[in-house]
Amino acid sequence: MMGDDVSLHFKCKGILYSLLVKTSTNEITLLMVKALICKKFGWDEKMVELKLRYIPLIVRCDEYTTVASDDDLRCYLSSVDPQGCRCMLHVEVTASSTQPTAQVSRAEKESSVGVNYNDDEIGGNAVALYVGNNVEAEQEEEAEQEEEENAEHEEEGEKEAQEMDEDDVTGEYRHNEYDEPPVVLASQYTEPWEDGLNVRLLQEFPNKKAVQRMVDKAAFENSFGFVLVKSDKERYVVKCQDKRCEWKLRAAKVLNTRFCFSIRTHHKMHTCSRASQSTVKKRKGTPDLVACLLHGDYPGSMETPNPGTIQKLVQTRFGVKISYSTALRGKNRHAYDLRGDPGESYKKLYCYLHMLEKVNEGTKTSVKLDEAGKFMYLFIALGATIEGFQCMRKVITVDATHLKNGYRGVLVFASAQDPNRHNYPLAFGVLDSENNDSWNWFFELLKSVIPDSSELVFMTDRNESLINAVAYVYPRAHHGYCVWHLSQNVKDHAFNVNKGVVSFYFREMSRHYTVAAFEAAYSSFEARFPSAAAYLVKTTNNRKETWARVHFPGVRYNLDTSNCVESLNSTFRPARRYALIPMLDAIIAQISKWFNEHRKEAAAGSEAHKLVPLVENLMHDMWKEAEKLHATELNSFELLYDVVAKKSDGTADPESKNYSVDLIRKSCSCRVFDFEKIPCVHALAAFMEFNTSNVDSSRYPMQLIELVSHYYLIEVWQLAYWRTIFLVPHESEWKVPEDVKAKKIIPLQPIPKKGRKRTKRLFGPGEYRRPRTANKRRKRQGIVWGDLEKGSQPSPDPEVV
Repeated sequence: MMGDDVSLHFKCKGILYSLLVKTSTNEITLLMVKALICKKFGWDEKMVELKLRYIPLIVRCDEYTTVASDDDLRCYLSSVDPQGCRCMLHVEVTASSTQPTAQVSRAEKESSVGVNYNDDEIGGNAVALYVGNNVEAEQEEEAEQEEEENAEHEEEGEKEAQEMDEDDVTGEYRHNEYDEPPVVLASQYTEPWEDGLNVRLLQEFPNKKAVQRMVDKAAFENSFGFVLVKSDKERYVVKCQDKRCEWKLRAAKVLNTRFCFSIRTHHKMHTCSRASQSTVKKRKGTPDLVACLLHGDYPGSMETPNPGTIQKLVQTRFGVKISYSTALRGKNRHAYDLRGDPGESYKKLYCYLHMLEKVNEGTKTSVKLDEAGKFMYLFIALGATIEGFQCMRKVITVDATHLKNGYRGVLVFASAQDPNRHNYPLAFGVLDSENNDSWNWFFELLKSVIPDSSELVFMTDRNESLINAVAYVYPRAHHGYCVWHLSQNVKDHAFNVNKGVVSFYFREMSRHYTVAAFEAAYSSFEARFPSAAAYLVKTTNNRKETWARVHFPGVRYNLDTSNCVESLNSTFRPARRYALIPMLDAIIAQISKWFNEHRKEAAAGSEAHKLVPLVENLMHDMWKEAEKLHATELNSFELLYDVVAKKSDGTADPESKNYSVDLIRKSCSCRVFDFEKIPCVHALAAFMEFNTSNVDSSRYPMQLIELVSHYYLIEVWQLAYWRTIFLVPHESEWKVPEDVKAKKIIPLQPIPKKGRKRTKRLFGPGEYRRPRTANKRRKRQGIVWGDLEKGSQPSPDPEVV
């Protein structure tokens, strides 16, 4: 034996032969061995009978054992001695008792079909038949055969329709059709094989198209063909293109549903041979096949390979070649299936929001329609994020981005930032555009879940409607401008300089912690870039508190840009191309994923760590710098310290700048401790001095977490993510009251594309372009202007009489 091949040695008519069976021992059958022996000698299996015998490896046994079944054959193959040798197999050949009936020709001789006659056996009345290459006769014969097959399929379809009328109308299923048919061996070489559909009886599909795609994909993957028996709004019936094969599938529409189909009959075993179907014309790949492939390999992704790569992928997976245009249409169909039907999303919106509020307790949703009942605004705030915002720093960034689904509107996000600097979406919605009415409506609903407070800070771009809405709805809150957006506008008004340098200097100037440092940087900026400074004063009405950290009245920690919502806009860039409900599903699923990841991250730390990882690492990096500073206690009761740099001998350096630290008020003259609410390097030096000087006293040592804002404690961070965000279940599981179902929304009209509709395709590179002739200037007929200039008379037209 070599690998999985099995070698057999047998004796027939006194001569020893060998036989190699290229399969494993468990797959060899008696029928297969007899067929290979007949093939080796050129015998007809119908004309001979083979009897296989052997003497078993039993002590003192000289009698032959007959191999009469597959079990006997496996027993023979498994009987080997300790050296791995097998006993001799004896084959006896006898003539078959059932001989085919000889046909008699018109010459009263045996038919010449399959028999060679001698010359003297052919009489004078014998008729010799010859087959020529008559193409027309072959075409007529093929046409007649095709008409007969079509007639048979039509009869089968009518028979199926008659059989299904009763059970499809009444809703009763005929369970006797579910039984598997008896396996019929179509030939001695091919065993029944499965179709690879992997479906069960009564399995439901959203529509008939889904059943068709499933059958097409399985047909290409498993190399079998099928013919359509019946296909209409109520049923879909297909069968194998081989008439002798028992494979069949029937699906019918489910009662009291709009499009849902279910499997009623499925004979999954093929009794035909794939090789016999090779002569049949190969079915072509379709865009639906490409879309089905992309759904499986790139689920939920709008980013798919280019059409050229898809061509190779389809050829490798299904063994069929498709054109470039078919691959492109399949790619677009995949994207359309992901986006969904916009009209259906608007109709199901109220039911969807009802289920969202049901599975996520405390969720706030709202929809506004115009007078005609058309969609205008949508607002969603998940209950988990509303409750978790109590553990967040009170800084909210707001921004909007345009939708790409072919309809007007913008997607709005209001987001916070957790103490470990992760995005924390608070609310999101859809507005028709960025105007006063839409922003006022959005902030009024946001105010219902996050009330107005002097601790609140909003960071946005300088959209005029957005600025007015924040000032109108949240009068007590503070409003700052995004430094990044402002720097991009400021640099465009600087001339004869590097604009990137202008943008960098402006951002650095806005982030100074002390007034003296800011004023010095501002004066330098005005002197170097006067035009940019003039634009800054004009566009902000000289209100430095809207962009400068030192003049900002509220506490915005490290946040001075709207980068939080900008990153959300980038994250949901593919979802902005979806229909409304698929887009909401994608957003909620991503927020739920973030909650789960950060929940595990917050719980992964040890009990020894009391601060979030970001602050813990920051304290670790500043600790070695704080040890190099010299701290002097000024007031032991108010915990006031003076911090300067050390000399090499460990004493204070009088030439270095000194900083005053107040550990009780959590303040430092460098102002970093005041704005960030995290101890600066000077505060750490004072903290070390306090614990060192009071180590022998009765005073209780100070803990580092006492100097940090409570928002940075890991316990508070864990509370922000303790709730789970659940996804909206499948539509089949919705339980919606009738009053909610009765609410209707008229979908928006898609945005028409600008310009004249193209009727001709664009030419590819290298293609021939026919020269334009319609507007080509031609020579005027009749009068030749050159002759008139020379003074000659124009020649009369010979056709004019």
